[in-house]
Amino acid sequence: MTDTSEPSPRVLVCDDSPTMRALIRSMLGPDYEVLLVETGEEALERAPGFAPDVIVSDLLLPGISGSELCRRIRKTAGLAEVPFILVTTLADATSRALGLEAGADDYLYKPLRERELRARVVSLLRLHRALVGLESRQHELETTNAALREAQAALVRAGKLASVGTLAAGLAHEINNPLSYIKAGARSLSVTLGEVERLATPPGGHAPAELTALLSDAREVAAEMLEGSQRLERIAGDLRVIASPDAPNDESVDPAEAVESAFLLVRSRFPALPRLDIQVEPGPPIQSVGRLLTQGLLPVVENAVQVSGPGGVVQVRIRQLNVGVEISIQDSGPGIPADVLPRIFDPFFTTRPQGQGMGLGLSVAYGIVHGLGGDIQVESRPGQGACFRVRMPRRNTARVGLP
Repeated sequence: MTDTSEPSPRVLVCDDSPTMRALIRSMLGPDYEVLLVETGEEALERAPGFAPDVIVSDLLLPGISGSELCRRIRKTAGLAEVPFILVTTLADATSRALGLEAGADDYLYKPLRERELRARVVSLLRLHRALVGLESRQHELETTNAALREAQAALVRAGKLASVGTLAAGLAHEINNPLSYIKAGARSLSVTLGEVERLATPPGGHAPAELTALLSDAREVAAEMLEGSQRLERIAGDLRVIASPDAPNDESVDPAEAVESAFLLVRSRFPALPRLDIQVEPGPPIQSVGRLLTQGLLPVVENAVQVSGPGGVVQVRIRQLNVGVEISIQDSGPGIPADVLPRIFDPFFTTRPQGQGMGLGLSVAYGIVHGLGGDIQVESRPGQGACFRVRMPRRNTARVGLP
């Protein structure tokens, strides 16, 4: 007897003899839901809708044989693993081998015995359910392992950011003092060079050519010093963000405005931009910190603009979630190599040539987004660009602070 709390097992019976079909139905009794068909063709047509747990078929059928029916069932999606029993009056080894080679799980000889038929069906059902259970548990285990790997990677990144935060606080402080001297010196040098040129130029005349050339070179050096100091100032700003322990109070923030502000800042850094495609799903604002969210999106937007190039496209999608919003930024660049993807948020990791990046941008983005209670992930396939997904809560009730 099967458990009445569960649906009755479904058995598809295929036999051209009405007497045999009725006999098998009576042998299985009320514990099973039985579908009776006469031909293999009818069995193939009705099996997907019936979704049998076991198939019992005569070997010798009009049209396709029981062996051929079994072979086709094994190639049908959703039915390939269904236990299959062949029934025949042929007791020779060749017929049995042909049936088993076609994929049959068991073989019964006529005349059928009720006890044996029921025992074979119950045994195959038990085995099939055990296999399905193993597959389900294997899938759950794979899902759990994947989640554990992601959690471990997140913990490693958080640990790195925490360590870098301590270092960043000291570096930002130490950089600021000499940086202020360099900036002031570069500006003062430019003013001084202009005064030197004025004093060296006779009234109504021109400064000596050699002096003019030297002054031009000195002005270039002063401009490079000023540009370098501004770059150091940006790096120090990134370091201060990483080292900051707390975020300001929440406010109402429109995610679309934060994205537009990030693009506005990027626009001033590139002479030509890719085409921007923004689609916003209407929804209420979130409770966050607007300027920090913009600063967290800025490195992602800047990367997307840079890798897409003037002829590319940057797609931004803002989607409403049950508990927040998702901001996805898809570029049309070459994609991120698989060996680089796990390290994309690591501090000081960069694939750019030396001197073109410190590798702090995406780690700053990661720190800010997580500090605001959100999450940031990246997906990429070679040749298909990269897609960064930033998810922010509607209301941050458990802010962890910036790392």
